[in-house]
Amino acid sequence: MTKEGKPEQARWPVSLQLLLLFLFPLATFESEPQQVGKMQLSGGRGPHEGNLQVEVDGVWGYVCDDDFGFDEADVVCRDLGYDAAETFTRNNYFGNSSTEWRRSSVKFWVSGANCSAATSFSDCTSARLGEHQCGPTEIAGVSCRLPEARCEAQLFPCSTGDVCLPRDLVCNDFKDCDDGSDEAEVLCQDVGVTRLTNNLATANIPGAALGVVYVKHAEEWGTICDDDFDNDDAKVICRSLGYEGGWSLAFSRAYLGVGSEDNEALVDSPGCQGDEEWIGRCPLVTFGKSNCSHIEDSSVFCYDGEAEVRLSGGGSRGVGPVELRLGGEWGSVCGSRFDDFDAQVVCRMLGYNGDDSQAYRQAGDVAGTVWQMHLDCLGHEEDLQQCRLRFNNETCKSTAGVICSSTSGGLNAGLQSLLPRQCGDAKDASTQFLTRLGKVRFGANPSRFDSPWLVSLRRQKLGLNPPGKLHCGGTIISEFFVVTAAHCLQKLGALNLVVRVGDYNADLVEESEEQYFIDKVWRHEEFGVDSFNDNDIALVKVEAKNGRGIRFGPRVMPLCLPRVGESYENLENCSIIGWGRTTLLGEDSNRPFEGKVLIRPDRDCEEAYVGGTNNFTSSFVCAGSSFGEVNSCLGDSGGPLACRRPGETRKSLYGIVSFGNSCQPFLAPDSSTRITKYLRWIYGKISGNR
Repeated sequence: MTKEGKPEQARWPVSLQLLLLFLFPLATFESEPQQVGKMQLSGGRGPHEGNLQVEVDGVWGYVCDDDFGFDEADVVCRDLGYDAAETFTRNNYFGNSSTEWRRSSVKFWVSGANCSAATSFSDCTSARLGEHQCGPTEIAGVSCRLPEARCEAQLFPCSTGDVCLPRDLVCNDFKDCDDGSDEAEVLCQDVGVTRLTNNLATANIPGAALGVVYVKHAEEWGTICDDDFDNDDAKVICRSLGYEGGWSLAFSRAYLGVGSEDNEALVDSPGCQGDEEWIGRCPLVTFGKSNCSHIEDSSVFCYDGEAEVRLSGGGSRGVGPVELRLGGEWGSVCGSRFDDFDAQVVCRMLGYNGDDSQAYRQAGDVAGTVWQMHLDCLGHEEDLQQCRLRFNNETCKSTAGVICSSTSGGLNAGLQSLLPRQCGDAKDASTQFLTRLGKVRFGANPSRFDSPWLVSLRRQKLGLNPPGKLHCGGTIISEFFVVTAAHCLQKLGALNLVVRVGDYNADLVEESEEQYFIDKVWRHEEFGVDSFNDNDIALVKVEAKNGRGIRFGPRVMPLCLPRVGESYENLENCSIIGWGRTTLLGEDSNRPFEGKVLIRPDRDCEEAYVGGTNNFTSSFVCAGSSFGEVNSCLGDSGGPLACRRPGETRKSLYGIVSFGNSCQPFLAPDSSTRITKYLRWIYGKISGNR
């Protein structure tokens, strides 16, 4: 049983409760405190104080601090030969809550003790012996009143001065003691009480913790809403679980499962800085019922050991299978999702600092341990423990290898040899004779010359005008090649579509439009293999006309590509553009609409969509306007996310519009394919198909 107003430890269907109550006496649902043999206090300055331990059948265990207060402390002290308790204690007050202790399994015999009507501890009621939902730090204790006590019985002594308070003023959310000791968090709150549950993914990493986060407040367990929950918040959660340093990774959108329907979300946007001792000290934390559903539950991965890398067999000349040492054990790295970004970080740890390092995968069974996790680096990290991880329950079918290099610039030079030097430099519309006819979508009017690299992929039809139905957007990168999204070519391909360049107003003949049949299409070989729209990139080669490809001019020109390893920070004048709809049920636009956007933190996109953590990977960059008023719509897919580097006048292609909230402004930013991840893929396709 529990005290009035407190949740019961076990929930049984009502019909089953009635049946059991009929068949068995009520006492079977309670512990039998008379089974408790000895009691002792440990960790105090003398026998009168300490954490409370009880012995059952020769085995010592602790009393959980759930519902433990003055009534219970008085009974314990009387049983131990004192007239009353001076105070009760909680949160393992007399113990050492070290990292080892917080990660240990503590034996609790009694939880939810209720001694309000008892004269001795054997008369108290509680949950069944050994049944509890208590963490290692939730140990109850007492400080018994000595004859020389400065306060009379039934009064609480403030820590400083001579003030003695009535007990009902303790933990009432108002500081009556000058030093606030009557409201001390170690006395009145569940300090750092945290646990994880995991019903989706498994991790075979020794000493690691992985799961949905539960925190305890006012003796109630609840989850954490993923709104703004990030790695700094994860560090604080991991610290409460006994993990310091190493990997502390946050996952959103119920990535590792949803919490129990019996436990609501208790925390929303704690705003931790990462160095707090527990989540209750984070600047924005507010405990209470959240408006979040369990589909927004946060999860964490905690690991505080080192992560060392080596190449199997010594890795002659920086080439070989990757092995990672975790928890003192060497294991192979899963090849699933392993790419050049991950290889860059591995090679950097091995002493190779060139940007020409690359990844490979080796299929087949491998003797020994294979870590069941996927690296998801962005390439700029100095150590793998700065990278994100992904987990699932699938057994890895390949292992990762690297070809490390100390040289840089090789891939950039190769791309420059294949692509035009004049790119990304739109003409100033004010010097042109054509008027500005474009309509604005929450930004400046785009002119006919603002994005001459924009193309539309349209259904084939006879004649140029009116054009065929809009299918997707795309970006010119050379005379023969256009980049678009792989999902645009899932159902329609080269025989169904044409590439239309130089268009502005689809309802008018502007003498700059030209259509090209498609010679060949390459969708990324691993599009959507590991998660929704992952590797969402395709390359289109147009058929030659009279021996030439796309003809360049003021209204038609290529967009530059970024450099290998280039950062997405501090990019300027970013925009998305396309002929897509302006409302979900509307018609395609006759003119392209342009929206100014910013590169947003990845967390903004991870939190925005169901399955966000799994679906938003290093394949994507998050882009949106400051207040969410600009986003893409149906028909804009495949179009460019174009930006300028600081100090440059020409633009480059940094992303391909992939997926978002479909025409719903003021909600979430868009996920665009991160072009820097696919520069080697683009180079391989173009160099082999000129």
